[in-house]
Amino acid sequence: MEFYLKTKEEYDTIVENNDAFYRADRVVEGQEVAIYDYRLASISDFVDNEAFEMRGLCFVKNSEGKWERNILMNKFFNYSQTIGWMPEDLDNKKIIRVQDKLDGSIISFVKFSNGKVRAKSKTSFESDQAKMAQEFFDNNKNLQKYIEYCLNRNLVPIFELIGYENTIVLNYDVPYKLVLLQIRREDGTYLEKDEMISLAQIFDIEVAEDYKLFTLKDLLEKKETDEGYEGFVVTFEDSQMAKIKLDWYLSLHGLIGPDAFRENLLVKTILDGNIDDVISALAPGGKKDKIIEMQEKVTHKFNHLVLEFKSLRGSYYNEFSENRKEFAIKNSKHPLFGYVMKSIGGSFRDVESIAEEQIKLYILNKTNSLGKAKEWVNDL
Repeated sequence: MEFYLKTKEEYDTIVENNDAFYRADRVVEGQEVAIYDYRLASISDFVDNEAFEMRGLCFVKNSEGKWERNILMNKFFNYSQTIGWMPEDLDNKKIIRVQDKLDGSIISFVKFSNGKVRAKSKTSFESDQAKMAQEFFDNNKNLQKYIEYCLNRNLVPIFELIGYENTIVLNYDVPYKLVLLQIRREDGTYLEKDEMISLAQIFDIEVAEDYKLFTLKDLLEKKETDEGYEGFVVTFEDSQMAKIKLDWYLSLHGLIGPDAFRENLLVKTILDGNIDDVISALAPGGKKDKIIEMQEKVTHKFNHLVLEFKSLRGSYYNEFSENRKEFAIKNSKHPLFGYVMKSIGGSFRDVESIAEEQIKLYILNKTNSLGKAKEWVNDL
């Protein structure tokens, strides 16, 4: 499998040319940081732009003015979700690893020039998840030694933060902890399972549970019958990975069943970022194709509105110098005006998350009944 590791300039070009992707600029430990991620993106966004690394990718400017890349986990999809992950693409590949699909938040660590090691969630050093991971790191000498060992050898350990203080769907019996998922080398390749586990054992680091090597047929049967956990992450011999989530887990999200395909519920599922699971559960055919088409239209509209919101909000501070009256005279009829006014107390630092949150609310209000949702989708 090919890993698309690009320069910062190349990622900036993708951001400039595709609304699905964005860059957040930060200063952390006195150094400039650029974090790349996606809003709502379709498979074509990733494929057309070779953007599979734009999932929490981070660049840090060093003292020489050079941007140092800090990779996370590359983007991959559910079994039977899309081209490249369909049964005809995967069924004849050799499986080399089957892991527990943990239900938490991805975490990595970045070392800064002052020697400080900072925990990072997918898109932030300041999120609640990053702060929990940092506290876990600060209180765990073995983890500190392990992270130092890895980073000094250009190895990137990638963790999942799980626990009842970071509940997604499943409940865990600890407040929070870090569980090792993978280690990536500087060139994007993944450390072999046995080497990763052996190294983790030296430092007493917990690793995500590995299952015996089921066949895909076995895993798909377990998908339909098992309960109590999220599912599996399967790694093939060529390093391609695929997710297989249990029907039981999807049902907890309300993602399967006859009501799941009503337009108002589908729009919410897309905005919540869960439509991939719905698509992967469908057999090829008209319904699947229709939902994929709807996903692409909704995501395109969402991303466009996020940029429009950020522009309108920015004009309040820049063009109107925070003069509410003048801003209202000029923009009160704009459909996003009320949503911008709700958000003006928020930080510029959080403008991306503020914009996404407000646009999600805007669209949900537009589609909060079946009839309204059908009309809104038809107009896209």
